[in-house]
Amino acid sequence: MERKKIAELYGVKLKPRLMIQPKASVNMSTPAEREDVLRSIRKVIAEHREVLIALKNR
Repeated sequence: MERKKIAELYGVKLKPRLMIQPKASVNMSTPAEREDVLRSIRKVIAEHREVLIALKNR
């Protein structure tokens, strides 16, 4: 069965997804680096909490 690609949804033209590569790499080999990564994760979650909850509940 052949699938049709959706080119428009609710009047909005859809573009193909782009693969976005990470701009930086992180290292968690030392306790200080691990704390930096965990602090960054907590900050992102705190700033985008409403969006994350909405995505979870959709």
